[in-house]
Amino acid sequence: MGRGKTVKDRAVSNPGRMKLGDVPKDAYVQDSASGHIPDIAPGELYLSMLDSADFGIFAVDTQGFLLYANDLAKIIIKVHGDITKRRIRFSEIKKEIWPDYVRVMETGRPAENVTVDYGGISLLSHRYPIIHKGRVIGVMSVFKLLEEYERLANDLFKAQEYADRVKAIIESSYDGIYVTDGQANTILVNSAYEKITGLNADELVGRNMRDLVREGYYDESVSLRVLQENRAVTIPQTLKSGKNILVTGNPIYGEDGNIKMVVTNVRDMTDLVELQQQLEQTKGISMAYRDILKEMQRSSARDNDIIMVSEPMLRVQELIERVSNTNATVLIYGETGVGKDRIAEEIHQKSDRAEAGIFVKINCGAIPENLLESELFGYDRGAFTGARKEGKTGLFEAAHQGTLFLDEVESMPLVLQSKLLRVLQNFEITRVGGTKPIKVDVRLICASNQDLKELTGRKMFRADLYYRLNVIPIYIPPLRERRDDIPYLIHFFLGRYNRKYGKKKSISKEAMGFLLAYSWPGNVREVANVIERLVVITHGDYVLPNNLPREIFEKADCKILEEGVTLKDHLESIEVDIIRKAIEQYGSARKAAPHLGVDSTTLTRKLKRVS
Repeated sequence: MGRGKTVKDRAVSNPGRMKLGDVPKDAYVQDSASGHIPDIAPGELYLSMLDSADFGIFAVDTQGFLLYANDLAKIIIKVHGDITKRRIRFSEIKKEIWPDYVRVMETGRPAENVTVDYGGISLLSHRYPIIHKGRVIGVMSVFKLLEEYERLANDLFKAQEYADRVKAIIESSYDGIYVTDGQANTILVNSAYEKITGLNADELVGRNMRDLVREGYYDESVSLRVLQENRAVTIPQTLKSGKNILVTGNPIYGEDGNIKMVVTNVRDMTDLVELQQQLEQTKGISMAYRDILKEMQRSSARDNDIIMVSEPMLRVQELIERVSNTNATVLIYGETGVGKDRIAEEIHQKSDRAEAGIFVKINCGAIPENLLESELFGYDRGAFTGARKEGKTGLFEAAHQGTLFLDEVESMPLVLQSKLLRVLQNFEITRVGGTKPIKVDVRLICASNQDLKELTGRKMFRADLYYRLNVIPIYIPPLRERRDDIPYLIHFFLGRYNRKYGKKKSISKEAMGFLLAYSWPGNVREVANVIERLVVITHGDYVLPNNLPREIFEKADCKILEEGVTLKDHLESIEVDIIRKAIEQYGSARKAAPHLGVDSTTLTRKLKRVS
């Protein structure tokens, strides 16, 4: 009967992909009646077995003649016919490797894992000495296609790489992980589990959960519960050390629908309690800081340098009272130093938000453009190089339930103006590098020392954002337009800095005359700076004209005070001068009145009283 013809045919058609499992059913010879293999001579059976293998094998004697080759070997080394009838020297097949075979016979030691090429087919060969009655009579070569080994090695490498990745993920978990097979035998325990429980993996791996429960390692096994109930189970568990843990067992099913593994997550409840306590403590500290900040802001408000004596400022005060308890967006505009930030803080302090939240302010012109966005909106971890790993809360979030004041809003880049517009539309912010929108409850107040409407015409400020901000416009006039406030500001700052530096300074009538006559181009900020300077550097307790800064002498539009002329007289004189100059400039009291912030009747009355 033919020996392994199917294998031979297959090898000829595709010598690079030969597998024993590919042999069709008709290649197996079987007695259909008895179910046994028919009687075959042992030698013939052995040869059939070798011809059916998916590896090649041949033998060579000490003289170099081919003794035997199975079917696959004959195909690879290209030997045809019955080699017992025709003596073939191995040197005719592969002369250059014959010395290697001789070395095996001379030393009696095998040569394994040798790569060799036969007619373009790469093989991995193992060569063994043939020993008969204590002496070497030849050499046998067993070989397999190299690509089969490479495929197997590659599959093994990929499987090992995948296993290493899974193990690394399991090992990096903060939660303890305990894995059993479908019979509750422990197959894996990660480091976090050892740390949480105090149990060593060497004590557990390979042990059955039933034995571990019986020996008192656990009071109950969640893995056994999962196998019994065929579902995920969570239970509290007490260890033999007395420690309490919370465990959740999850079944992993095989293709047959049966549980193949049980993966248990373990969390130390002590850690959970500590985390909860830390969270409560952090919240308490945060609330304490918030309360302290609110109290400091209230204290600052009580010492506020907002002087509202003049008619223009009285109208501002009335407007503050009206808008404070609304959520309307406010746009404050005026020259530098007029106190726009103080007005914004006053609006906040008079609102209900002073109790619920805090007043947060930022000068948009003082922050670099590339940092302003992250300051306003915050950022998530890893948002950019140098970002804090835990991320950062932005000012919109910090001002939640309070007020956010954006000074010099005209300095904001156009790209960021677009983002601010979206916030005003739905009061949701998204952190830099984040994707999750965060709801914020913020009252927005903005300020500018420029004409925003003019900037919109020059495409330097978004028109749609301007109209969103300009809901309640509040104009703060410069000191030259509200001179009635100047003496009160001088006395206010004199008192503040006397207290701060422990002084008892006062200002002489002559020096006060110069101060009142000065135009104060730096407005309230300049008044504060000048008075602080005088309190600090003036010798003695009286500020005299020669103690005043040079610019006040040079630019003051007043005469040296005369005896018998009171402060009220000087103020009235200054006021009349301003009214007359305004009438000259605009042509009539009616036209001048709006620019001075009063009505024409008031102007006429003041002029008549002086006359």
